[in-house]
Amino acid sequence: MRTADDRGFSGSHGKRAVIAAVCMLAGGLGGCASAHMIRVPAVTTGVGCQVPVPERDVLVGVALSGGGSRAALFAAAGLEALARLRTRSGASALEQVSYVSSVSGGSLAASYYALKKPPRDVPMLTPDGELTFAYRAFFEQARIDLSQDFERQMVIKQLLAFRWLNSFLFARSLSEVLRDRLLGDASMMDLSAREARGDSPGLIVNTTLYNNGRRLALTTLSPDAFRYDLLRDLRASLERRGRTADVSPVLVRGWESLWPLTPLDLQANPCPMSVAGGVTASASFPPVIGPITLQVGGPETYWHAGDGGLYENQGVESLVFLFLKRLQEGKVRRVLLLAFDGAFPFSVGDRRLNQRSEPFSLLSFDFSRVPSIMEERATTWRTLFFRGMQLEGVFPDDRTFRVIPLRHGDARWRDDVSDLPSECRSERPPLASPKDIVQRIAEIPTRLRVTSACDRALLATAAANLVDQHRDAILEPLDARETAGPPADPSR
Repeated sequence: MRTADDRGFSGSHGKRAVIAAVCMLAGGLGGCASAHMIRVPAVTTGVGCQVPVPERDVLVGVALSGGGSRAALFAAAGLEALARLRTRSGASALEQVSYVSSVSGGSLAASYYALKKPPRDVPMLTPDGELTFAYRAFFEQARIDLSQDFERQMVIKQLLAFRWLNSFLFARSLSEVLRDRLLGDASMMDLSAREARGDSPGLIVNTTLYNNGRRLALTTLSPDAFRYDLLRDLRASLERRGRTADVSPVLVRGWESLWPLTPLDLQANPCPMSVAGGVTASASFPPVIGPITLQVGGPETYWHAGDGGLYENQGVESLVFLFLKRLQEGKVRRVLLLAFDGAFPFSVGDRRLNQRSEPFSLLSFDFSRVPSIMEERATTWRTLFFRGMQLEGVFPDDRTFRVIPLRHGDARWRDDVSDLPSECRSERPPLASPKDIVQRIAEIPTRLRVTSACDRALLATAAANLVDQHRDAILEPLDARETAGPPADPSR
């Protein structure tokens, strides 16, 4: 049974605007409500909401990045573009997706899709390759629902409930808004029932634990699903080249510390957890919103969960661990990972700061720049590490494990901008070149709202353009599954 507290853990990305709202409240009202930790039921016996990884020759995952409503709308449009992409067999590419992994704003779109998409027996495409009526209606409603001003509703709820200054209570307000206006009362148990029937892909909502700096993945998967043994493949790669190397215990512990944790690792029962609560936990950005304090029934241990983007903002890493483990076990032949990146470009802040002469102040400095600097460096090292392991033969090559980044800034636009959405034709100053369009999208702020119809249309068109640009690379492994033999030898 879920109480109001059990539904509560959540968060947001309207950082500077919410900071201003908090300061206004501090000056005008001077009040502060108290917060309490959220009690989570402990695991006493086996849980009933675990769903095993499906047995497939080609395992397909979609990662949806953080970035507030900008990322949510870009992600939803990306899913729709994949739905329209037809494989050789006539099925939709989106029907082949087994897992969606998300962070922050991307979690709004991922959870909406997992909970509300039509069931498995409803086809996505007609025999002519067009979206069916059911899916046209679904994606149209998704655009409407994800275009809501969640930020305004959160602040209103905060004021009306006299919660005022407390960041935990800002998180609770947002959780209630998402529950009431987007996701409903669905629990992880409800989600697992859809996954077990094949009505939706597996959902992985990523958060960050402040206690130990680990990733907490809210999912119906078991902890073991993510425990890929890098050192086993490293030793095998060295042996194939006639080399050996000692692996220190420090290296072993370091690698294991990168494995995503699940609620079961915390002895918490994931089944009654609120999907809306998990999504908002993924998006909480302290000190404005969250972190969320959880206490698992039994021992007095408290877990503090916050923005998944503080650990890794792309949603990719959980899928990498999951898929590498399946390849290592020889239970899958190939992997395709599509990463929709709707994050705020780091270079935008660079340009702004290059033109700024004033020192920082509380209301004029974008505090997201601090974790963005760390994320930029971490992402670079992560990419170099993955590619280096591929080149050394430790990780599978690009044909076996294909990762396709789909960044909104990489979308190509026609030189004459004839593909500019109609909603943007009357914009002033006009969007007269592809460079203008790319810059306009890059400047969409990270908020829990996108008020401009032009901006929403640009995000949707960018996602569709990206899928079209990468059509062949996406379809090749999906079409190849029709002639696939048995899975590859896990020893490679």
